[in-house]
Amino acid sequence: MSAQTDQTATVIRFPQERRRAPTLDALTDAILPETQLRSLAEIRAVTPPRQGERLRAFGRERARQIFGATPLPDTREGRQRMASDWLTLLVGRALARVSDARSLTEKAERREIEDPQRDGIYDDLAQALRAEIVAWETAQNILGGWEVVQGLIDDPDSCAVTVSATGQSRPI
Repeated sequence: MSAQTDQTATVIRFPQERRRAPTLDALTDAILPETQLRSLAEIRAVTPPRQGERLRAFGRERARQIFGATPLPDTREGRQRMASDWLTLLVGRALARVSDARSLTEKAERREIEDPQRDGIYDDLAQALRAEIVAWETAQNILGGWEVVQGLIDDPDSCAVTVSATGQSRPI
């Protein structure tokens, strides 16, 4: 006869998106595909993500404004270092948003399993999806901005500031 013990284990998640180096590849691998986000948004009655190209265009314009007003290093290597620092910082933040969104999803799913009759169960899943959408939109802004930043490495004059058609400014 064997002795039984009541033991429970807690699994601590250390998400993949936080283990990877903050690169564009890591970011594009971590975000959900746009089609999947749109389908989930429709199912869960959540506002779908904005158009990717418009978000990338905003990111390009924002990068032009930021780097057009920033004194750039004289050398290509200096500009490359500056661009890499900028990208690493923003991608790191975006990956943290993805990780937070995934944690919200896991929490919502865990609550659903623990108490499937609980009120507001789908609200938790909708909140997690909204966080995924924000992470995806942030990634699109960064990808657009990177297009401009890549160009300034070789041609520092490529960041001439232009006025956007809408005249609106929002943070990346």
